[in-house]
Amino acid sequence: MKGMWLRNHMSDPVDEEEEQESASESESEEPPTLEQRIEMLEAELAEAKKDLLYRQAEIQNALSQVAKTRSEGIKYGGTSLARRIVGAVENIERALEHVQEDAEDPLSTGIRMLYSEIMTSLSAEGVEKVDTVGKLFDPARMEAIATIPPSDEFPSGHVASELEPGWMLRDRVLKVARVVVTSDDSE
Repeated sequence: MKGMWLRNHMSDPVDEEEEQESASESESEEPPTLEQRIEMLEAELAEAKKDLLYRQAEIQNALSQVAKTRSEGIKYGGTSLARRIVGAVENIERALEHVQEDAEDPLSTGIRMLYSEIMTSLSAEGVEKVDTVGKLFDPARMEAIATIPPSDEFPSGHVASELEPGWMLRDRVLKVARVVVTSDDSE
């Protein structure tokens, strides 16, 4: 109890000086004039407008990003299904290799009709085969399985033959084409 009385009644001289200075500052501080108050409010308004514009820009950017993501989802949402269908189409093409072109039996006719309808549907959805033979080798769309020496028909760096077709969904690769490329290198 004695210590408490001492602490309460003893004061630090520095604290008293600071209290006197702050009291004298507050007494000498005058309220802002009308012009000063207007300037302060205009500055606050300008800052609020700037903040509002920033927030509006953030919202616009977020909306643009959502629209882009949604658009890509719609545009490329069928990628997985397209890859599976492409595999089935390649099997139908293998079956067609064993059907005579002029065969009129119901099975041959049915396979050709099925192939035609599937290819039309895939094309309507933006799925197309990659055209490779005779074209310049494109590593983004093709995989070189082997190389052969160039010829008059196929200069160096061009695709001489296609082992497996490649497929695109609009501007994206579904399946790379496996090709034989002409090359001057003797590796």
